[in-house]
Formats: sequence, C-alpha cells, structure tokens
Amino acid sequence: MKVLVIGSRIPFPLHDGGAIATYNLLKGLSEAGLEVTFASVNTKKHFVDPETIAREFSFLKTIHTHFINTDVSIVPALINIFSSQSYNIDRFYKQSFEDILIDLVSNEQFDIIHFEGLFVAAYAPAIKKATKTPLLLRQHNIEYNIWKSLARQTSFFPKKMYLELLARKIEDFEKNIIHSFDSLVTITENDEQSIVQLGYKGLLKTIAAGIEVPKDDSNSVIDPNSVYHIGSMEWMPNQQAMNWFHRDIWPIIHKRKPDAEFYMAGKNMPDRYLQLNDHGFHALGEVTSLQDFTENKSILVVPLKSGSGIRIKTIEAMLAGKAVVTTSQGALGLPLVHLEHCLIADSSEDFADAVISLLDDENLRNKLAENGRKLALENFSNEAVTAKWKGFYGELIRGNRFRL
Repeated sequence: MKVLVIGSRIPFPLHDGGAIATYNLLKGLSEAGLEVTFASVNTKKHFVDPETIAREFSFLKTIHTHFINTDVSIVPALINIFSSQSYNIDRFYKQSFEDILIDLVSNEQFDIIHFEGLFVAAYAPAIKKATKTPLLLRQHNIEYNIWKSLARQTSFFPKKMYLELLARKIEDFEKNIIHSFDSLVTITENDEQSIVQLGYKGLLKTIAAGIEVPKDDSNSVIDPNSVYHIGSMEWMPNQQAMNWFHRDIWPIIHKRKPDAEFYMAGKNMPDRYLQLNDHGFHALGEVTSLQDFTENKSILVVPLKSGSGIRIKTIEAMLAGKAVVTTSQGALGLPLVHLEHCLIADSSEDFADAVISLLDDENLRNKLAENGRKLALENFSNEAVTAKWKGFYGELIRGNRFRL
C-alpha cells in the first residue's frame, strides 16, 4: 500500500503532542510495511535542517520538504481582518508547495492521500482535480472550538473580539473544506461529533493517537514531592492553563505543602514564564530529553480550560507510570475515570486539593499510576493504533474502487 502524507511541519523534535502524533503515524505505518511518502511544509518556526531530516526519517520511502515562513506578521494580520479568508490557514498556503504536490500525485500512483491537520487542507481542492485517489483528513483538533473557547474566557474586550473573529473564519473554512475529503479521521469521539454537526457525509472514523511505549524505568528514584507540567508553551490553551495554575492553584498547594516542588517545561516558552521561579515553582523552558525531565517526577498536572483533540503528554505520563491530575476539559477524548485512572478537578480549590491528596497518599498515587498505565497500554500503543490505520485505509480504498 502506497500512502502520501501531507504535513504542515516536520514533526521533530518530539517535544509536543502534534509532532509526536505525526511522527508515530509515519513510523508506525512504515514499520507495518506501507510505502510512505511524506511531503511537508518546513516552517521557519519549526525549521528542521536537511541532515536531521535524513537521519530521523530514514524509515520513509521518500520525503519532500518546502520552506514557508508561517510567522504572524502585523500588517498581513491587520489586512486580513477585512478579508473573508482565515489568516491562520492562509499562512500555510503557497502556490509553489501546491505545485510540488500536484506533480507528486500526477506522476506517482498512491492508494491514499492523507492530510495531517486542517492547516494543509487548503491544498485538497487542487489535488482532488488532479487525481482519483481518495483523500483523507486527520483532524488533530477541531480548531474553531479552540478559538471559541479562548474567546469566551478572555475578558479584555479588543482581544476577545479578535479571537471571536478568528474563530468565525476558521469555522467557515472548516465547514466548507471538509467536503473536499472522502474521509475524515478524528483523534477523539468528541471531535467526531463536532464533525457530524458540521454536516459531513463522508466516511468518518475515530482513531486515537499512537504513543511509543517507553522503556521500563523501574530503577528510577521518584521524588514524591515533585509535581510537573510539560507541553508546547506556544499553544494558547497551555499558556492559559499555566497562568491559572501559577496564579490560583500553586499558592494553595505551596502554603499547605511547603516541601512540594513544581517543574514547568516546554518549547517556545515566553520569557514571562521564565521569571516565575519562586516559592517552589520552577520554570525551565525547553528540555532536551522528556525522559530525563520526567523520570524522577511523581505527579503530572494538566489544568486545561480549553482545547480539543487528545492530550498526548497525559498518555505519555500514564505509560511512564505517573499519577495525573487534570480538568474535565483535559480529560476530554480519553476514557478516564475519576479516582480510578486519575483525579479530575475543575475549580482552583478542588484542583489543589487533588494534588495535595496525591502528595499525601502514596497508595492512591500508586493505584492511579498502575491503572492509568494499563489503560494507556490497551488503548494507545503505537502498534495497536497502526493496525487500526491499516484496516481503515483498506476500507477507504475498497469503498473508492466501488464508487469508480
């Protein structure tokens, strides 16, 4: 089976959920015997040099990259206010990259053309005209829901209005572009329901993100007083989560548990967070090794109030045997049961109480860690998820042949 995967970035290094999801998809499919060609934007923000690409993606059949500067610019952003187009999407579109894609699908016969996320979906109409190969879009998130949620929780009126405008434009784009695809795959069932509500009539499926099972770290010495969060700090929901945690939750924990220490890490961390090193709160910025950072930590906190898709860092933590405290929003898309796999709390006081209960109760901490790891192994190992992808690709190909 020959698959063309089109990406909005080179998924490396593996420091955020989006990169991990795409990298594990590519690697899993390749190791399962599929011929995978990867054509991707190589952005200025997430630029990966050719030597690293050749080394880290040697499992692919071929890889094609094209540089696009997707950085936000003030003047184009202001001009776009008066346009019906989504600035978030327009930044990823270049005619030169579309020409590369058209050349690829015109000169090589693929069985599936797989788009990794909404930001490359704008290339679908042109590709659809050039080939009869079925097109599939994997939605990492329902983008407009994220922006709507951020707008609802923003009190500064000018910013709130701008976020609402962005949300409306992305929603309009999403509602229209999904009908260019023969199939849509979401990462969570919640997101699948959002697609149904948009009126999509094609083949629809939920397939979770696959995670590589980490090596057993049973010899690591765990600090029972250590709490941590790791995630891409360029993502607004993570910024919102850490603002809330630092302002309203950590002071409660520190007052009642002065020996507790909190460690915050993530790529592209704004400078303002690096100034928050006080009262047991440590902002470290980007770390070179996820395993080295987390191996002696005890409790992961995921205090999300907005966002969509699946929490890959939560799954990774569960696979690594960490206890997890999250919100109802943070648990969306995961089959988590409060007090069985994790603790779920939505107010500042309840969230702080949940963390403190795990700091105080080793038995509860170990129970959640053990149950969470078992759940993650059963549902999210990359081998199991890849098997689902192979089966679904086959279903889509058979359906396309029937239509032809």
